[in-house]
Amino acid sequence: MSPPELDNSHPAHRRRATAIIFGIVLLDMMGIGLIAPLTPYLTERFSDSAIQVGVLTAAYSAAQFIFAPVLGALSDRFGRRPVLIFSLLGTAIGYFIFAQAQVFWLLVAARLLDGATGGNISTAQAYIADITPPKDRAKTFGLMGAAFGLGFTLGPGLGAALSPLHQMAPVWAAGGFALIAMICVIVFLPETLTPERRATGSESFANLNPASGLARAFAIAGVPSFLLCIFGIAFAHAEMRASLGIYAKQRFDFTQHNAEFMFVFMGVIAIIVQGGLIRIVSRFVGDRKLVLSTLPLAAVGFILLPLGATWQLMLGAMALAAVGMGLAGPNLNSMLSRCAGEREQGLVMGASQSVSSLALVVGPMIATPLYDHVGTAWPFVSAGGSILLGWFVFAALVKSPPAKAASES
Repeated sequence: MSPPELDNSHPAHRRRATAIIFGIVLLDMMGIGLIAPLTPYLTERFSDSAIQVGVLTAAYSAAQFIFAPVLGALSDRFGRRPVLIFSLLGTAIGYFIFAQAQVFWLLVAARLLDGATGGNISTAQAYIADITPPKDRAKTFGLMGAAFGLGFTLGPGLGAALSPLHQMAPVWAAGGFALIAMICVIVFLPETLTPERRATGSESFANLNPASGLARAFAIAGVPSFLLCIFGIAFAHAEMRASLGIYAKQRFDFTQHNAEFMFVFMGVIAIIVQGGLIRIVSRFVGDRKLVLSTLPLAAVGFILLPLGATWQLMLGAMALAAVGMGLAGPNLNSMLSRCAGEREQGLVMGASQSVSSLALVVGPMIATPLYDHVGTAWPFVSAGGSILLGWFVFAALVKSPPAKAASES
């Protein structure tokens, strides 16, 4: 028997549902964190080519770019729970195929399946938008950001502990986490969309074409400026992740252990900022002002990152960038959710995940040639420029909170 539909009138019910969503996102991010640092080692039995690692990363992100809006539209039509269950099951199956693959193309197929069914994050964001009043969404999206940071912090450590048992033990564990999250949805998570609040059949099924789904999201007033800004942030993050490890190795002779520490450090910053600091800052600063003041902070951090003479200064610049993005990101998602009606939350959050996935494909394609052929500092300068471009778009096009926020407040 499935849980009843959520009664939004009781704050205790909303807090319980939010806690469950937090746990689901945490388990999902731990699964990603388990295998992300190990991918080059998991594929070396097929080839030691870096291209293969890039193909696996691009396959996941490209599939997510195509299918995230589709899953978002389906969640608007059929409810959040069925899509969360389906996407988590697909994630688990993808990990299990990956763990048993004996040929490289099967690894690619596994990552494509995981990316295509990986709409659990955007659906979880839509769920949060369903149950949270507009004025509190930035804080709640910040809590989800803290789950991201905690998952990426705990995942690599657990992966390091499991790897000595068997090379594929972290992958099996990641699949197990996805199954546990799926069971939590089935047993504990109420549905938020009553039948009368769901998108109609004709309205929803038109969006099963990925291109038309994205086009419809971009046609909603106010959404394009937010999606462009979100793309700029994700693009900067992708450039940084593609370049930071090799930069730290060449500049400061970092080992693999040192590189893992860098990403744990960023995860801890995300937990502090999005789990606590944003709840304090949001009380005194409006969403728009907070985004306008923190995105330049992130840009400065990226640009300063390759200029530090010591690794401590590099970490300081990383912290500056992480604080800026950590404060801006949840507020952007909060304002984006207020552009959409209750029958469009899944579509809009799916579009947000889609453009972020596109940035994860394009970012490394730009960063690595810049690093190799222009200069080692240029990927970070480019990342800072991407943040500033997003800031200019936001400053020029977003003059006030979205119109639908007023009607929902």
